[in-house]
Amino acid sequence: MIEAIRIIITAYTASFRVPHFVGHQLTLTVPPLSTIYGLISAAAGRWVLPDEVEWVAYRCEYESKAVDTEAILTVERPKPSEPARFVTRNVIPREFLVMPCLTLYLPPEWESVFRCPRYSLLLGRTQDVATVEEVKHTALNPVQDGIVSGVLLPFEIVAKGNASAWLQNLPVAFTDGPIRRPVGTHIFGIVDAHRPGEVRNANGWLVVDTERNVVVPIFRKEWVLHGIT
Repeated sequence: MIEAIRIIITAYTASFRVPHFVGHQLTLTVPPLSTIYGLISAAAGRWVLPDEVEWVAYRCEYESKAVDTEAILTVERPKPSEPARFVTRNVIPREFLVMPCLTLYLPPEWESVFRCPRYSLLLGRTQDVATVEEVKHTALNPVQDGIVSGVLLPFEIVAKGNASAWLQNLPVAFTDGPIRRPVGTHIFGIVDAHRPGEVRNANGWLVVDTERNVVVPIFRKEWVLHGIT
């Protein structure tokens, strides 16, 4: 059994941009790990890297998707000493999630930062302001099989032919320097909240919330940093 806190975070909208799409900004239906470490950092009021968090587990639900139009302003700065100047303006469609709910599981030592977050919590962009609805102690038990939805699965699990998933190469975290660089990237399978899938023989990847009977993958620090399960 793993002692944990369950944090329920809700918002009116969420947007987790799909990498490499430019003309039409699609959203992932589950946030990447980098967004989760960003939420922890915002709550703690400082940059939190994966080596400080023993493990994370989470799932994301939502009511529906919608599309908005957004103006993108392009500016350039010919020289560092010169002010930026306007170049062009484009209007593009942007997809977002409606009424998202993120259920986040963390070790108990992170309870205090989510009971009183230092900075605003965002589920994507600056307009996707979120609220902590609940912080509660629970227990997670390892399981080998289960029905999952609204989760990221590592490619190692998807490759076994377990669950149907949308594959994306996503960052796991970013450095805290002036120029942010990915700590690492990995191929994940996104299992939509509205399209559950069954995972079998998970080899230590799955845990179940004993109170809610919800199955989620658990991302341990050793795997996030070094790919070691």
